[in-house]
Amino acid sequence: MTRRGSHEDLFLTFAGDSPSLRSVSLAEGKREATAQEVLVVDNDRNVLKGLERLLTGAGLTVTTLTDAARARDQVEKRFIPVVLCDLDTPDTGAGLELVKFARERSPLTAVIVMTSKKAFEVVAPAFRAGAADVVPKTQDAVPYLRERIIKAAIETRSAVTRERLLEEVAETHEEFLKRMMDLSRQVTDLEDRVLSRDGSSSASTLAVLNLLLVDDQPALNAVLTRDLPADKGWRIRYAQSGGEALDSASQKPPHVLVVNETLPDLPASMVIKTIKGNVPDVVALLFTPPDERSTGQVKMVDASRLLTLIPVFSAPEQLVGSLQEVREALRQKFN
Repeated sequence: MTRRGSHEDLFLTFAGDSPSLRSVSLAEGKREATAQEVLVVDNDRNVLKGLERLLTGAGLTVTTLTDAARARDQVEKRFIPVVLCDLDTPDTGAGLELVKFARERSPLTAVIVMTSKKAFEVVAPAFRAGAADVVPKTQDAVPYLRERIIKAAIETRSAVTRERLLEEVAETHEEFLKRMMDLSRQVTDLEDRVLSRDGSSSASTLAVLNLLLVDDQPALNAVLTRDLPADKGWRIRYAQSGGEALDSASQKPPHVLVVNETLPDLPASMVIKTIKGNVPDVVALLFTPPDERSTGQVKMVDASRLLTLIPVFSAPEQLVGSLQEVREALRQKFN
């Protein structure tokens, strides 16, 4: 085993055996960090023992390893809130690989690096690799190390809570949207049955075609409203954002969906995918508007493919003609 210098001996003594440190009250920080796990990686077992006593006394759950490969295995298999690793375990500078690995495989994990070196050229690469902090192995640094680990554990718990909350909100919104779509389809089916009793076929519902335009610029909406009027069987609804489009689609499923490729809030692909997931038969068009430097394009989204409908899109009137062709194709499909 490589012999440690005197400054590290002090670090070990202070971290593991100091009565004054063990008697310090951690108060609120300790309570918030209780039961959070810290993985400590160092090839010196004395360091591991000292840090285990220090961090266990702070209310943390401590796992110690001397093997960096086993540490990587642990990070990959389960979520560990905080990893505390020696920069030179198992050999000089090798701790950087563990830092990079942890950041890639578990982005929410906070990685703190310990080092007996203070040179900038040694510390800087650790930060570039993704370390949350670099702490020297000195007697004076032990109180800071303890508090830094507690803080990292609390921050990680908060980050995980936020992630889970966002996931739950997304799932709830998706479920709500599906239920609204189902309800809307049930209403449409009921309307079809009523029309059938009056002698009309279900295909007659295409006498009115619902078109949902999603575009934060009003110019295209003005042209479509003018050239595809209600008295000709068009019902155009206009949304200026992805979120507004999802709400609109949940209230009345569209037959045709036209989406600007660049929206102010959500990716156009996500808006199309969500609506098509609930209205499989919707015809989805994705357009890139023309600008001063180049012409745009209009494409049809068919499953995972993009089929070019208008290769050179320079005027809104071009889209009017294509939409009329789409409506005719839908009529033939349902007749």
